[in-house]
Amino acid sequence: MEIIKGEHCVIFPEVSIGPGTRLGNFVLIRSDTIIGINCTIGSYVDIEGEVRIGDHVSLQSSCYLTRGVIVEDEVFCGPRVITMNDKRITYRRPTLTFVRTAPRILRGARIGGGSILLPEVTVGENSLVGAGSVVVSDVPEGAIVAGNPAKVIGWVPLEQRL
Repeated sequence: MEIIKGEHCVIFPEVSIGPGTRLGNFVLIRSDTIIGINCTIGSYVDIEGEVRIGDHVSLQSSCYLTRGVIVEDEVFCGPRVITMNDKRITYRRPTLTFVRTAPRILRGARIGGGSILLPEVTVGENSLVGAGSVVVSDVPEGAIVAGNPAKVIGWVPLEQRL
């Protein structure tokens, strides 16, 4: 199986993309990124580099993965999911030290479209983040969270877990 790549993609050096992975149009993938097998990377996805993406992951159109994000196997991210890695927003602040604290999305998690994952958060295995949520703290394994800030509103049924 080969990689299927859309038009106008920019893939920096030192990027590894597994077989069977499909890229949409206008995808940007920066250096030192690893993408597993049989993934779907939608159009206009921006992967900032030093990102690890497991196998069978679906990143729908316009997702933004900031530098250092880890996405485990069988994760789904709806359109326009955004991750952030700078808790203190150190840009042009010489008195602040940048400490990268990118989110982690664990195996089988599903992130609804338009959600934002703030620095340091971990989205637990088989959890579900409702569309448009702002995740400011860790999501427990199997939890359903929604809102701004995202709060636990239920639990993913066992038959829906991987």
